[in-house]
Amino acid sequence: MKKILFLLSLLFCLPAVAQHQLDSVFILVRLQDNGDARVTEVRHAHMSDQGTEGFITFNNMGDIEVKDIEVLDEEDFEYIVEKEWNVERSRAEKTHRCGLHHTSEGVELCWGIGKAGERRYYITYTLTHLVKAYDDYDGFCHSFYEAKNSPANFAMVNVIVNVDSLSKKDARIWTFGYDGWKGHSSNFVWARTEEGIPMRNGDDVIILMEMKKGLLHPDVTKEGSFKELVKRPALVDSEYDIEVAMGDTLEDGTLRSSLDGGQVGTGHEGIARFADNIRAAEEDGGGFNWGLIGGFVVIVGLILWAGKDQIKGGFEERKLMKARYQRLQEMMGVKKWEEVPYWRELPMQGNLLESSSILASVMNTLKANGDSLKGVEFSVQHLYEAFILRMFYQGGITLDYDTDKIGKSRQLFHVKEPVKPEKNPELDVTTHSESSYFLFGARRRAVDGIYKGLIHDEGIQYMLQDLLYKASGGDHLLQPDELRSYVKKNLEHLRPLADVLYKVVGLRMEERYVQADEVRQVIGFAHYLKDFSLVKERHLEEVNLWKEYLVYASFYGIADQVRKDMKKVAPDTTKLDELIPPHQVLEDFKPITTALSTSLYAAYMYETAFERQQRHASYSSSSDSRSPRSYSSSSGGSGHSSYSGGGGHSGGGGSGFR
Repeated sequence: MKKILFLLSLLFCLPAVAQHQLDSVFILVRLQDNGDARVTEVRHAHMSDQGTEGFITFNNMGDIEVKDIEVLDEEDFEYIVEKEWNVERSRAEKTHRCGLHHTSEGVELCWGIGKAGERRYYITYTLTHLVKAYDDYDGFCHSFYEAKNSPANFAMVNVIVNVDSLSKKDARIWTFGYDGWKGHSSNFVWARTEEGIPMRNGDDVIILMEMKKGLLHPDVTKEGSFKELVKRPALVDSEYDIEVAMGDTLEDGTLRSSLDGGQVGTGHEGIARFADNIRAAEEDGGGFNWGLIGGFVVIVGLILWAGKDQIKGGFEERKLMKARYQRLQEMMGVKKWEEVPYWRELPMQGNLLESSSILASVMNTLKANGDSLKGVEFSVQHLYEAFILRMFYQGGITLDYDTDKIGKSRQLFHVKEPVKPEKNPELDVTTHSESSYFLFGARRRAVDGIYKGLIHDEGIQYMLQDLLYKASGGDHLLQPDELRSYVKKNLEHLRPLADVLYKVVGLRMEERYVQADEVRQVIGFAHYLKDFSLVKERHLEEVNLWKEYLVYASFYGIADQVRKDMKKVAPDTTKLDELIPPHQVLEDFKPITTALSTSLYAAYMYETAFERQQRHASYSSSSDSRSPRSYSSSSGGSGHSSYSGGGGHSGGGGSGFR
C-alpha cells in the first residue's frame, strides 16, 4: 500500500506536459464567380515538443470538395503535398509535408508541426460550390473555424466578394457560435471573436450569407428557397428575431438584415480602410490588387500585440508580393536599393513618422522577397532615440551633472515642461496608413479622446517629453529607474499613450499614397548616411544639417557608425561637439529609451480589473458550456454574433494540433 501511495505521489509530482497554444486564426475567403471559394488561413501558434501534426476537419460537406491545398510556414518553406496523408508517422516524417486525410465523416487537411516554438502556418485551399443558387437568393451557411483541441485566443474571418461595392441591397449576413462581432463594408463581410476572451472548445465561427441573384453565378443550383432550406434552420434557437430576419426588404429596397443600423463604426475604421484600399487598387486598372495584400497584412496585424511580424501569405500572396517588389524597383528606378542615388536633404522634409511609414512599407516588401536594407534597423526604441535626440537639440532635455556616492561624476537629464501643440487631425499619419493602428471599443475611444489630432511628429514628441517630465519628479532630473517606477504606478492611465506609440510604429503607407520620389528620399538618405565617410563633396548647408542627420541615423539604427564617420570628415573638429553630442551622451540615452520601450510595453499589455475578470471567467468556464459570456459593447453600426443557432451549416468538425 505504501508503495502504491509513493508511486501516486511521484505521478502527481510530474511536471505537466507542455501544451500547444493557438494564439490567433485569421481566415480570408475570396468568393469566385462560380460559387467556389479560395481560402487562406494564417494560424499563429506556440508549439510544444508534443504531437506530430496540425489539422482542420471538414465534415457535413455535401457536394463541397476541399482541393488545391498549399501550406507554408514563417520561413516561407513550401510544404510537399502528399496524395493521401498518413497519420501514423513520426513528427520528423511529417515535417514540411501536408495532405488530405479522408475519414468516414469527411476529410482532414493535415500538415506536419515541425520544430517547437513560435510558429506561423499559412494554409490555402479551395472549397468548391460553397455558394449555391436557390430560387430566391444565392448563399451559404458554413463553419469556417471550430475551436477544438487548443482553441484559438482570437479568430477573425473575412469574406470578400469580387464586386465594386457590396451594399445592404446586395447581401446580408448572420453569424453564430461565438462571442463577438460581425460587420460589412464595401465588398466584404467579417466576423471576429471578442478581443481578450479566448475561445472555448466547441465554439464556432459560422457565417450565413444571403446574396441577391446575379451577384455571382454559382455552378450548383438547388430547388427550393434559400430562406427555408438554409436560413430558417440556422436561425432556430438563435438570439435573432426569426420573423424580422426572414423578412425581405425595407421600404427603401434595402435588404432587412441583422446589420440594420449603418456602416462599420469608429471601432472598426481600420477595416473600412482595408475595403477602401481594395476598391481603389482595382480602380487603378493595373490588374494587381494592392489593397488585397495590403489589407491582408492589416488583418493579420490585428490584435497580434507584437505588430513587428509581417505576412508573407500563401502562394498567390507570394506572387502579389513579387509584383509589389517589382513596383518598388520601378519606384526606386534601379534593381537594388544600394543603387538608389544619394539623397542629401532630410527625407519627407524631416517628418519622422511619415518617413517611418514609407520605411515600414519598403522593408516589409523587401523582407517578403528575401531582401533587406542591409545594416538598417527599425524599431520602436530607435524611433524613441530619434525623438529624444531631437528634444535634446531643441532644448527640451539638457544635461546636468552631479557626483554619486563614491565620488564619480555622472550625467543627469533635466527635462523641461513641454508645450502641448494644437490638435490637427489632418496631420495624423494614420490618415494614409494601412493601419496596424487597430483598436476596438473603449481602448479606441480613449485614444481618440486624448490623442486624436496629435499623432504626428510634433504630437509624438510632446507625448514623450510630457511622460519624461512627469516621471522625473520635483527636481525634473530624470533617471531610468524613475521612469520605470512612474510607469509601473500608472499603467492604466498610460495605456492610451502606449497604444498610440506601439500602434503607430511600423504603420505602412497605403499603396495609393506612396510616391516614387518619397521612396527614393527615404532609401536614398539611408544610403547616403551609410556611405557618409565615403562621400567627398560637402557643402556648408550639409554641415548645418548634421544634428538632424544624427537624428535620422538614430531612426535608421546606425547612429554609432554615422557619428564616427562625422568625426572623420568634420571640417572643424574643435566644433564637432557643438554639432553632435559626445559619444557618451548618446550611450546615456540608451538606458532611457530602453526603459521607455520596456515600461510602455507593460502599459500596452495592461488589463483592467474588469478585463481580467472576463478573462478568468472564460478560463474557468466548462468546455461543454454553451451559455453566452458577457462582453462590453462596441461602437459603431456593427452587430453582435449569436452564440446559439447556426444549424444546418457545412464544414466544422474541429481543428487544432495532435
